[in-house]
Amino acid sequence: MKIGIPFFMMECLFKGDVFVYDEPNIKTKRMMTKNHRPNAAEINALLEISKAISSGLYLEDVLRLIVTVTANVMSSKICSLWILDEKDQRLKLKATQSISEEYLKERSLSIGEGVVGHVALDNKPMAIANVLQEPLFKEKELARREGLVSMLSVPMCIKEKVIGVINCYTSSPRSFSKMEEELLSTVANQAAICIENSGLMETLDIDEILRLVLEGVIKHTGFDRARLYLINEKRNALECKMAVGVDVEKIEGIEIPLDPEASVVSRSVIEKKPYIIPDARMDPRVNRVLKEKFNLHSLVVIPLLAKEKALGVIAADHIEPGRTLTQETLDSVMTFAQQAGLAIQNASMYQELKNFSRQMEEKIQKTTADLRKTEAQLIRSEKLAALGQLAAGIAHEIRNPLTSINILIHSLRERLPSDNVQQEDLKVIEEEIHRMNEIVDQFLRFAKPAPPFLEKTEVLSMIEEILQLLRPQIEKQHITVENEAQPLPMILMDREQMKQAMLNLLLNAIQAMPQGGQLTLKGRNSKDGQWIQLSIEDTGTGISPEDIDKLFDPFFSTKEGGVGLGLSITHRIIDQHHGKIEVINAPEKGTIFTVWLPIHYER
Repeated sequence: MKIGIPFFMMECLFKGDVFVYDEPNIKTKRMMTKNHRPNAAEINALLEISKAISSGLYLEDVLRLIVTVTANVMSSKICSLWILDEKDQRLKLKATQSISEEYLKERSLSIGEGVVGHVALDNKPMAIANVLQEPLFKEKELARREGLVSMLSVPMCIKEKVIGVINCYTSSPRSFSKMEEELLSTVANQAAICIENSGLMETLDIDEILRLVLEGVIKHTGFDRARLYLINEKRNALECKMAVGVDVEKIEGIEIPLDPEASVVSRSVIEKKPYIIPDARMDPRVNRVLKEKFNLHSLVVIPLLAKEKALGVIAADHIEPGRTLTQETLDSVMTFAQQAGLAIQNASMYQELKNFSRQMEEKIQKTTADLRKTEAQLIRSEKLAALGQLAAGIAHEIRNPLTSINILIHSLRERLPSDNVQQEDLKVIEEEIHRMNEIVDQFLRFAKPAPPFLEKTEVLSMIEEILQLLRPQIEKQHITVENEAQPLPMILMDREQMKQAMLNLLLNAIQAMPQGGQLTLKGRNSKDGQWIQLSIEDTGTGISPEDIDKLFDPFFSTKEGGVGLGLSITHRIIDQHHGKIEVINAPEKGTIFTVWLPIHYER
């Protein structure tokens, strides 16, 4: 099996009887174009990931990782990967991300069909400035719906044979640079190697893979025996885990200290360098116990590396003395060592790959939820602005006639005898006019909120004042109050506005428990020290799921006779204080309103 990108490049230096291979100082040439300035860290990370997955283990996870990382590095909206099915000569979609469910249905294209088919047929990359204007592009309706504009498509090849295609799409016009084309081609070639190897690798466990590696060393390099040592970090030692051409009993219990003076095997791991030893019997670097145990003569030791981390070594030798070791032999063993290193790391990193995939999905879901929440807040703000203007006009027009009616009613009551039966009717009218005036006041506060007058305020004492105000209603409804607030710092706020906001929330909680219940107040500092967190919990009826998203919308109310401005005004006041409010709801079990207020207010 072959690796698409050399795991390490080495030059040979002759030192006595030992050939030592040192890594050259390779400088990466940074390419810069007018439209794209590559981030070296991202490119190096991508190449390292592509090398780590090139063995083909766990193909489904690997392909998902390829499209996810490629989309991030290429700053593209969508990355898709198509593989050629040789039986029916059709390209089939195997992996993608950030795309609608419709596109994820089984899709296939014949060779030469569409952009993907042409790239596979011609074995050349294709860049398209606008897919909607490209005759070869077949999915124009999908592009409109997903907002796709530019596209870069490159073939995945093994020895000039196309086995698939990788596409990157952007949501805005883009001219792809030569650097970007080369970067995507590098990923495509690594993906091709991954897919080629998957036919073997998907069905084997790590022990079988390593055994095949050692058998390959014996079969293709002419050595008689091969042993594989892995690092035991806890014991700071190398353990012989597997051997070919050696009885199993002979390798049991072999453990070499991870010390360069202990053995050339340990030295190879620590220095990350291979060694050719023409005569192991005369070389003091070879462990004396191993010399006797295996009757060593000529010997090669190759470190197993993955992402420049040493995992262990392969040691191979000839049984007969006097055999010549060549650089070609060493290179062959190095190829198998590369495969072994990658296979070992893939086995240990499999769970990390799965965790990475899950974390990416969770981040996408969280980002989507945050975007929806922001969108809802913007819509609410637009509603508030429009309704505010309307409310101001209506309130002004209503207040004038109400004032006149109230004056006339008061005059009528004074003229009529106190025992007149109409006195009671007029009293009711007066009370209703007063209620209407209160509603008008709410409209005006909603329409033209005053900017907050900021002063250092003790939050908990303010809440205690509100509770004292509501005490008669709390006792009347047999509600118990639990105050679990911790000491809080004084913060800048408009005391009267915030008092109104908290009063609205506490009234809301009390009204949700007409038959009694428990009201719990909590206050604490956030872990980052930037916010104070105030929670109001009730054990009331809760809020229906269909109403939760409309809770802060103006004029939305679930209460009979409610105007629906209380929570809207509360939300606006908290927003003006650069805070935020959250609701956790459990229907039939209660509701938790949580207010976050900044400790350090930015004017």
